[in-house]
Amino acid sequence: MRRLNLLDLFTVVFITIIILLVILFYPRFPHGWQPLAGYTLLLLLALFVSDARWRWREINIVCVLCDFSPIFFVFIIYELLGGITPYLRPDVDNLLIKIDLALFGVNPTVWLERFFIPWVADILALAYVSYYFIPLVLILILYFRGKAEEFSMTTSTLLLGFYISYAGYIIMPAIGPRFTLASLQQVPLQGGTILNSVVNILNTLEGNRRDCFPSGHTQVALISLWFALKYKRPLFWIYLPICIALIFSTVYLRYHYVIDLVAGVVFAGVTLLLGPRLWAWWVGHRGD
Repeated sequence: MRRLNLLDLFTVVFITIIILLVILFYPRFPHGWQPLAGYTLLLLLALFVSDARWRWREINIVCVLCDFSPIFFVFIIYELLGGITPYLRPDVDNLLIKIDLALFGVNPTVWLERFFIPWVADILALAYVSYYFIPLVLILILYFRGKAEEFSMTTSTLLLGFYISYAGYIIMPAIGPRFTLASLQQVPLQGGTILNSVVNILNTLEGNRRDCFPSGHTQVALISLWFALKYKRPLFWIYLPICIALIFSTVYLRYHYVIDLVAGVVFAGVTLLLGPRLWAWWVGHRGD
């Protein structure tokens, strides 16, 4: 345990929890051996990465690959969740719709369609996909500018945030208003080439469609924004308008209910409270 990096610990713990859930609810899965085998292989790979950090820590390329391995695990775990979430509990979209209606008296995505403008939708589609680059650019800057401690804390906190949001997808599976409220929409979600391309690409790559609650886009954007403010103030001012547009795009483009965004803000706050504290405790525990 003293040799285990916190990044690897988060990944190993989360994958182990998924494996235990699959075993516990195995009869519910039509082909339970597939997610079980997939996550078991992923667990072995995570343990291998953890070992490689120490066994070959003098080899630079190994260190870089291990340090950025969370990007791989976040993506693969998310994709594999598509074979998990539909079978653990029913979708909760109806509950989320009721909450939005109680808060606003209308379905926000339906109400917003009166303001739908194709070129605006194109811009917001770019903001929406910036989610995949905002945390990446931040950690790349910290890493290659030699900010080892800042990189470690930021990456650990972001990774914790991803896994907390994934837990939300399991506990509160929902497919979102683009599916559940499609029959109420009068204006089709069609913009220019940018929006149509983004929608098609995301639909192709999206292995897990029950990923609404919380809004991971909101959560990760806010966490990245916080660390940019803390460590790279100029980057914060670049990120700020992008993140505002990103968060708004999640409802405007009908990916999320507003309550998902509220949950994303709360989850971001919890992550920022826990992440740095866990990192500091773990570093002290290992005697670094």
